[in-house]
Amino acid sequence: MKEYKCACRGCHGGCVHILTVENGKVVSVRPDKDAPLSRGHACIKGLSIIEQMYHPDRLLYPQKRAGARGGGQWERVSWDEALDTIASRLTELKNTYGAKCISAITGTGRHLVPYLWRFTRALGTPNITSAGALICIGPRKNAGFSTSGAFCCVDYYSDTRPECIVVWGANPTVSGGDGELQWHPRRCAREGTKFIVVDPQKTELAEKADIWLRVRPGADGALALGILNVIISERLYDHDFVENWTFGFEELRERCAEYDLTRVAEITWVPEDLIRRAARMMASVKPLSLEWGCAFEQSCNATQTCRAIFMLPALTGNYDVPGGFVESKHIAPTKRDPVMPPSELINDYPYRSLKPYAHPYEALDAVRSERPYKVRALMSFANNSLISLPDSKFVYESISALEFFVCMDVFMTPTAALADIVLPAALWPEVDCVFCMPEFSEHTVLCQQKVAQVGECKADEDVFIELCRRMGLDYGADSQRDLINTELRNMASRFPEMAALDFDKMKELGWFTPPRTYYNYKKRGFKTPSGKFELYSNEIARLGGDPLPSWVEPPVTPISRPDLIGEYPYVLTTGTRRQQYFISNNRQIKSLRRQYPFPLVRLHPDTASENGISDGDWVYIRTPHGRITQKARVEPDIDPRVVNCDFGWWYPEAGAPDYGWQESNANVLTSCEDGCDPYMGSYQLRGVLCAVSKNDDRGHDIERRYYESEYYDYDYDKV
Repeated sequence: MKEYKCACRGCHGGCVHILTVENGKVVSVRPDKDAPLSRGHACIKGLSIIEQMYHPDRLLYPQKRAGARGGGQWERVSWDEALDTIASRLTELKNTYGAKCISAITGTGRHLVPYLWRFTRALGTPNITSAGALICIGPRKNAGFSTSGAFCCVDYYSDTRPECIVVWGANPTVSGGDGELQWHPRRCAREGTKFIVVDPQKTELAEKADIWLRVRPGADGALALGILNVIISERLYDHDFVENWTFGFEELRERCAEYDLTRVAEITWVPEDLIRRAARMMASVKPLSLEWGCAFEQSCNATQTCRAIFMLPALTGNYDVPGGFVESKHIAPTKRDPVMPPSELINDYPYRSLKPYAHPYEALDAVRSERPYKVRALMSFANNSLISLPDSKFVYESISALEFFVCMDVFMTPTAALADIVLPAALWPEVDCVFCMPEFSEHTVLCQQKVAQVGECKADEDVFIELCRRMGLDYGADSQRDLINTELRNMASRFPEMAALDFDKMKELGWFTPPRTYYNYKKRGFKTPSGKFELYSNEIARLGGDPLPSWVEPPVTPISRPDLIGEYPYVLTTGTRRQQYFISNNRQIKSLRRQYPFPLVRLHPDTASENGISDGDWVYIRTPHGRITQKARVEPDIDPRVVNCDFGWWYPEAGAPDYGWQESNANVLTSCEDGCDPYMGSYQLRGVLCAVSKNDDRGHDIERRYYESEYYDYDYDKV
């Protein structure tokens, strides 16, 4: 029996656990009380890792399709046969049509992302894409870099506690993603930190907040500009910072003057006096920080909304101060391989060229439209595209039309069920890796280490190395250990404190945190063209965009499409986070599913009454793009004009061939055709029109199927 320190990746990561291994099997998991981010805490996702690792449904060996695509018939094959088949097909396609006919996709925040980049570069295709980069942290990251040259996070880690935290479009006491983790805002709340919460739903923090701004879904950018207008027009900003460290303040003043509170209140559904009160509080309480999430990134206003919100801590004098909104230490940006030229599959979104991911919609569209060329093969790693991408029917039809599709995952998913080859992926206790958290705000290096082997599961990185070896490509490393030690040496070139660290030492330590400094801009300026905090972005101007934050009405709302209100009278928002799940993960984990067995759609009592719906009824939700069903939760605090449905849902108990991906999946309701952010290509997943009605047809069948399945183990008639 032996104990190991290992960082959890049940979400993006950050919690450290002590894993006890006996005879090669993980037998217990407990939070490490000394861990710098989690500090002895853990969520139920991390604590369920033993159940995940040894789940009977887990993919344990490679399989190849034995019948029609999506038919659910599989044949077990060896790793050699699987890798040889993949290498042969990719080589044949590359030699015949060129490397651009091959695309790759990954999920949000996965440890394998930089290694997949390395693989696609070796392969020669620029067409790597991500389900999350456009709608989860990508717009925030680019907003930070185009405004201050850095990404920032809440300073939970110094002796100075934030006096006020603005929580905008996030639910950090539940999701805790990006390595900032849910324990910190809970601790701050106990210790007296004030909170301003911007959210259409009354979250746990909104319940405790000093101010709750119940914004109309999709109108966050207008609200941010209205708050900036109050701060500027009432001269509540930090005069020293503005006068000495900003670029474009007068231009911003003129832009924000267009957003008087009467107009902003009409757009956002937030009362004028509440907006003014929030603005004055942001300007007066110090230190102030910002906990922001992905809700407003899932919008055609993603980039400019992120820019406007990012300016709030800076203009109020709380940028890079103890207890405030602090800059990343940039530990992780190690030496990169030569960058591939931008993919043509970006639809001229200018910010995409800064990190040339292909746009997932464009990549999938090219499978059938052949514009600008035909995509023939797709490799999917840690991604359930049918659930995570908009317009699920379009995704299904595009993947079904591929000539060759490889999917690597932990469990069989609706997406994996369409593959030609399915590969079994390792979970975090089965992978060696170092990574930095919080996401893009790096200040701590954390260590995963392989402590057990389940079945024939492999790390994604090992697959990339093996495929390159078989295809005669130069991956640039012979093993994952080589990659890790190279990364640590590159980190040490910027942080001498890390000079003695190699992977063996990291496994022993579990983490390493270089010392933090504050007011870094006073020592070296901002990493922007002007050397200042750019309210007017020279980089966006260079790319041909609006250099000042702005907002436009989304394409399918009561204001932009009044002709649809008769049929679709409500505004839909999606994406509510739940403790038990990360995106579409864990629906088959019994201990988690029992706590939250069905997706919920939240309705105001008046909305429910108008449509003959009671709490607990199954409900149809319709948009112009599709219809799904979820279970009603009647809540008095939601706006009567708003409907909020869960996302990420599919049903493992429904079985092959489709695992219920069409029944309750929120992305059946969404589409890229409604318009994307002009800078990033972010799609509109929130703030679209919808209708609801009682479902007397399917709901009870969904419940019975679950209660009679192995995922519950109870007799339905006795429940």
